[in-house]
Amino acid sequence: MLGLIVAFVAIAVLNTLAMSISDRRGEFAALALTGATRRQIRRMLGWETAASVALATVLGLGVSFAVLSCYAEGITRGTAGFAAPAGELALVVLGAAVLAAAGTWLPARAALRGRTLDLKSA
Repeated sequence: MLGLIVAFVAIAVLNTLAMSISDRRGEFAALALTGATRRQIRRMLGWETAASVALATVLGLGVSFAVLSCYAEGITRGTAGFAAPAGELALVVLGAAVLAAAGTWLPARAALRGRTLDLKSA
């Protein structure tokens, strides 16, 4: 059941990222007109993606720590210690980063291809 939920969340994230990149075609065209190269635009998108993943990781960890620590303390009456499985946490963060990169760079590649940087098509 959890796998199905994760799959639907992944599809929703990819769809949202793809739509947001496609909506920015006019911005990419304006950047190209001011002299930005496709490589510079892709690098900008890479930094945006990295910052988004880092911020989402910090906020997600903060919220989950607050909720789960209160829950664990209530269930065990304060006798449970703190345990964070670093390997599984790293795997989740890596999966989120790969998902964000795919959802950003694949639509950006299509948006930056050929004549799509023309302002008339944006």
